Amino acid sequence: MNDEILAQQLEKTGNLLDLLNDDAWVRETEAIEAECGGQVEAGQGLKSYVEQLATVPPAAFRQQRRQVQLLSILLPELKAWLQSWELGLSFEAVYSEAQRRLFGHLQQPTPEQVTWLEALLAEDAQKLAPEQKTVRSQAIAMLAKMFTEDDWQALARTAAEETAKGVLQVRQREAIQPAVA
Repeated sequence: MNDEILAQQLEKTGNLLDLLNDDAWVRETEAIEAECGGQVEAGQGLKSYVEQLATVPPAAFRQQRRQVQLLSILLPELKAWLQSWELGLSFEAVYSEAQRRLFGHLQQPTPEQVTWLEALLAEDAQKLAPEQKTVRSQAIAMLAKMFTEDDWQALARTAAEETAKGVLQVRQREAIQPAVA
């Protein structure tokens, strides 16, 4: 991949994964692969991976691209939402657990969620200004509805366990350090 293109993308949106949403970039990548008669790869270490890709049906690639597009929208929303909870030391663990739960829900969305997710992707394709993204503004409410009681319990348990670990680590550090007179 061209370093200049990556730098421009990073400057433009701050997210390299947004390139996957750029139809011109996808077409250019496909043209390069067609020109060389195969898939562009990053060295011999990926040869078996590239061979495996050749067996994947186009529908699976489209589904994967859709998942990446959804995650590029939903993960920043999820992160901002969780940061607003002021979880302190437990934030990273709770965020990881919430991501895992979100991934699971995206694998088998309800009909209502499918409708909203499709509208979210359609809105994102319009390249609107953030204040004009009415569907995206519903992300927190939809995530809150998406999470089940079991999900909420798991997030609470994770937060409690990580906070306890943090407190116990402080206790251990204090016990090891000599008292200052």
